[in-house]
Amino acid sequence: MSFQIGKKVGRHVSLAIILILAVFMLAGCQGTDRLPMVSIESKDPSLTNPQPLENQDALRVGISSVLSPRETLENYQSLADYLQKKIGRPVELIQRQSYKEINDLVRDNGVDVAFICSGAYVSGKQENLMLLAVPEVNGKSTYQSYIIVNSNSRFQTFQDLKGQVFGFTDPISFSGTIAPSYMVTQLNSRPTDFFKRVVYTYSHDNSIKAVLDNVVSAAGVDSLVYQYSVAKDPSLAKKIRIIAESPEVGSPPVVVNKNIDSHLKAALLEALLQMDNDSVGKMALKALLYDRFVMPNEAAYGPIQSMVNANSAIDQKK
Repeated sequence: MSFQIGKKVGRHVSLAIILILAVFMLAGCQGTDRLPMVSIESKDPSLTNPQPLENQDALRVGISSVLSPRETLENYQSLADYLQKKIGRPVELIQRQSYKEINDLVRDNGVDVAFICSGAYVSGKQENLMLLAVPEVNGKSTYQSYIIVNSNSRFQTFQDLKGQVFGFTDPISFSGTIAPSYMVTQLNSRPTDFFKRVVYTYSHDNSIKAVLDNVVSAAGVDSLVYQYSVAKDPSLAKKIRIIAESPEVGSPPVVVNKNIDSHLKAALLEALLQMDNDSVGKMALKALLYDRFVMPNEAAYGPIQSMVNANSAIDQKK
């Protein structure tokens, strides 16, 4: 009898042990099944443990001083707010006085993306600069150089400016330097021979002011900046006359380094192309007087290269 009871107890104990082992094995199997799921979801730690913006690397945005530095920063602040929202990283706006300095930053990965002028792009595209997007204004993604004079002056044509003081903006600016120099080239001369003196203003609004104050007799300015300035102050249209215009070329573009991370490039392009569909983006576009950003057309910058070549040829000839 005692042997049978012991046998039954032993059977119950064995059954209990088997059940306990089965529970642990089942738990172990379920845990093993869950691990790959956790691993897949955690490939990007920021998805499950997002970092505060201040702990992330800043998106470095280079901006050329097409306008004077203070006004440029003010106009681009809304753009910085928009990019921060879309890219999810704090944005640092980086300015330099000259266009070449911004080109150098793009080339050396000192900035992630840059808003530059068309002449600067043509000058730097052999140094790893790549077009990303261009602004569209009034249905066009082109612009031109305006040669402006004070309305009170006697000058009516570009030829009238011979022997006068002329205002260039930046040495590699299309509208401020390359196009006016090309107009001189077409007269079979060079700026140093044609003009009494040239001065560099380093921004288009400074060039406009120099013409208004008669510091220079004339200057070459960006047509988009001229329109922007007149929109802010309509009285300028009566104080300034346009006496010559260049052919239209590709608008001042957004560029990146050719070796940019492909994911960041895609994110930046999508953000720019979607700006006109976003409330913050629309505010940024309005501040810059742009309608939207569109895909670039490389061929639109060809005429600038032709002008640069012609200017260089006559310099060598003389």
